[in-house]
Amino acid sequence: MRHVSLFLLILWILPIPLAISGNEEDLQDLSGQVVPLVSSGQANSFMDGGELFSQGSLTSRSDIQYTVRVKNQTGDPVIGSSLIIVIEQIMDVARTRDVASRLEILNPDGQTDEGKPFFHLPKGSTEDLAPFGISDPIHVRIRNPDLLRLAPPTFSIYGIRRTESKKLDDLREALIQKGILSPDEATELLGAPSSDNP
Repeated sequence: MRHVSLFLLILWILPIPLAISGNEEDLQDLSGQVVPLVSSGQANSFMDGGELFSQGSLTSRSDIQYTVRVKNQTGDPVIGSSLIIVIEQIMDVARTRDVASRLEILNPDGQTDEGKPFFHLPKGSTEDLAPFGISDPIHVRIRNPDLLRLAPPTFSIYGIRRTESKKLDDLREALIQKGILSPDEATELLGAPSSDNP
């Protein structure tokens, strides 16, 4: 009975993951907590329109490049190697519909189970993306053969907040210290302690 209670407690602590095809681990949806900062072309400022805009008007191009960074707006570090950005949709401005299937997304790192392209964000100079830190950029290149008028892509961000694995390690330690589980039982139920946590 205590194993069932422990399992339910673990499910309550850890959110439901999203499966990424291939060898990727299950990741948590961090959208809204880690937000994308998108600029077009080689613009130095996120407020600058870059190559996609001409005198303040949206223009159609056959090849478009977006520079994407993410900002961690949580109070917790995010494991840098876990960060993945998924293109959810790309809207045709004239018809207000998703046209991602009519475009070629160049060199994605993979696809989700739903067939959406994703990119790994660069790890940068530190292991984690610090609270309120901004990641190194990636460049998302899109081939637009029909010269559609496109709005910037809508992105979702997935990764692992450092606190999730730490909560599990803290739970494991508390259960062992209180004598509820032996170290072997804790490893069997919860897996080995995370090597990411000090």
